[in-house]
Amino acid sequence: MQERFDIELRSLTAGVENPLILVGVSGGMDSMCMANLFLNTTVPCTFRIAHVNFSLRGVESDLDEEMVRDWCKNHGVIFYSTRVDAHKFAQEQSISTQMAARDLRYEWFFSLLKEQSMDFVAISHNLNDSVETLMINLLRGTGLRGLTGIPRTNGPIIRPLLSVTRSDISDYVISQNIPYREDFTNKESHYHRNRIRNEVFPHFEKINPSFLQTISTSMTRFSEISEVLDQLYKSKEGSLYRMEEGVLQIDIKALKSEKSINWWLYMILEEYGFNETQMAQIAEALKGQSGKTFLSPTHILVKDRKYLKVYSGNQDYDDLKVSIKVFAKPVGFDPKKAPEGTLYVDGRLLKFPLKCRRWQPADRFRPFGMKGFKKLSDFFIDLKLDVEEKKRQIVVTTLDKKGEEQIVCIVGKRIDDRWKITAATKQIVSITKV
Repeated sequence: MQERFDIELRSLTAGVENPLILVGVSGGMDSMCMANLFLNTTVPCTFRIAHVNFSLRGVESDLDEEMVRDWCKNHGVIFYSTRVDAHKFAQEQSISTQMAARDLRYEWFFSLLKEQSMDFVAISHNLNDSVETLMINLLRGTGLRGLTGIPRTNGPIIRPLLSVTRSDISDYVISQNIPYREDFTNKESHYHRNRIRNEVFPHFEKINPSFLQTISTSMTRFSEISEVLDQLYKSKEGSLYRMEEGVLQIDIKALKSEKSINWWLYMILEEYGFNETQMAQIAEALKGQSGKTFLSPTHILVKDRKYLKVYSGNQDYDDLKVSIKVFAKPVGFDPKKAPEGTLYVDGRLLKFPLKCRRWQPADRFRPFGMKGFKKLSDFFIDLKLDVEEKKRQIVVTTLDKKGEEQIVCIVGKRIDDRWKITAATKQIVSITKV
């Protein structure tokens, strides 16, 4: 076991000389096994122990912490601990207790990494955990990534026991007389993971005693296929999809030319919170007129004429900022050569301070080059803006001699002709969306 662990640890920390590793230890069999393996490793590294008391099992939780603390004291290992109320946090966030405990644990681990300038955090997930995750993903419904189990690494997180079965860990702990605490709730089948572990896996083992290794091989293949498809996905950036000013744009014509439209929609839209039913509806909407809108918990998708556009659903429009600069007109100045997103107007014609706000349905202005006024709503139709683009338009205004508000420009789109640069202009105001 030790030699196997050292080979994996050396691979996981390759490229970092004598890494400083934070080892997450709950006091259970898996994490105490990993702590002992770190204690005896031949891999050049320094490790410290971190324990979270989630206050979930009363005195039992306190005894877990006490045992880990004593182990560290006996072996001269630096020990960190924290106490949190996972039940309370779960209620506040409207999430499961398991999810709350995970979020609290990783948040604290990452803060320790930063505070102590450590390189990695080691977690004691094993092969059984990874196969259980695959099964849970299958039951919930998943894509290819969900069939790869738990990753060996995830940022600074490393999992040196991921290829080791729980049975092998148990044998090693017993042979080395390693102390550990038993969480008896693991024997209960209230949670999906426990039910799979306690009730389903024993049946699998009767069918195939080596089912964990068999599934592990399949997960490796799924992972390799996933990497190939990820490369294909990235190769389509720019031609099939792209980000423009924080908005994801999917080229409808390019999408229709692909053989598996639904798969491409899944690859592109999964991270934006759209579900399978919505993706099927979006695929069907490609045949219809523009303007149809789809909402996920976090984003808004709008079918435009040429693109599917995905906007953040949590944007605070009033928090948008505009950069306004005033400078003397240089010799030979040409407002037509303005950088993208920047508009120029005559500063001497404006009354400061200028105001920045969202447009309103009654707003009207005189578009540059025109003599008459036009409603902004009609102007946006001329620009063929979709419903979300219209909502996000910002105007800069000034006050006229009567004290009435007048639009100076639609930020990033068009200035009002009344404030245009002329040969008589001496002071210029540049307006740019930040």
